[in-house]
Amino acid sequence: MILSGKTVLITGGRRIGAGLARQLAERGMNIAVSYRTSREEMRTLVADCQQMGVQADAFQADLCSSLEAERLVDWTVETFGSIDILINLTSIYHPTPFASLQPSDYEAMLAANLTAPYWVAVAAARAMLRQPIVGGLRGKIIHFTDWAVDRPYRDYLPYLIAKGGLVTLTKALAVELAPTITVNAVAPGTVEPPPNLPKRVLQKICESSALNRIGCADDVIRATLFLLEGTDFVTGEVFRIDGGRFLGSSKTSAGEADQL
Repeated sequence: MILSGKTVLITGGRRIGAGLARQLAERGMNIAVSYRTSREEMRTLVADCQQMGVQADAFQADLCSSLEAERLVDWTVETFGSIDILINLTSIYHPTPFASLQPSDYEAMLAANLTAPYWVAVAAARAMLRQPIVGGLRGKIIHFTDWAVDRPYRDYLPYLIAKGGLVTLTKALAVELAPTITVNAVAPGTVEPPPNLPKRVLQKICESSALNRIGCADDVIRATLFLLEGTDFVTGEVFRIDGGRFLGSSKTSAGEADQL
């Protein structure tokens, strides 16, 4: 897909989402971003993108509501004239040990990590289907799931269930929306870990992956850009960007899965 002059809607994702927004603005895309609480960060991002000569704006929404998701998509089309790409990054992530699981843990994880992306994807796809076909496509959708849905670790049960559902959503939507809208997912491993992460945990993560190192946000961004501008012949796929953690390492056994 030729990106210049088109519009991308990015939901959530302050680090990878912001990096993607700036990269896409450099390519001439108009940038729509949504947020729930990160108002100041989004204002800075919007200003940065506008300085590159493209349209950019932010919209506050609680995307767990189907009405809010529809409002977000309607605002994007009204403000920018179209919605050509949706990048669904909205997510929450924190431990929920099995021994202390509460119904609220499941409800919160499902709402943020599956329900919200579902509503936005449905609303965006309906808007895309009303647009003309250009170069064989009406649009592209990319979800962000997690490498560990295929190799789960402890203490994150509701989170991993929700992210696994997002994989199914990706594949089912790819069938529903073919042949004019592609739907794919990116499944990162640990990239740019928090600065307070203990060194022993960081080392364990490195040793549990085939490449024996931590990735960075740019690794994820470059893979996403490939799906957007590098090919129009992929749909229904999940791309792991995990340094081979799914494969494991000869230094550790499969049962020693880490927690991040």
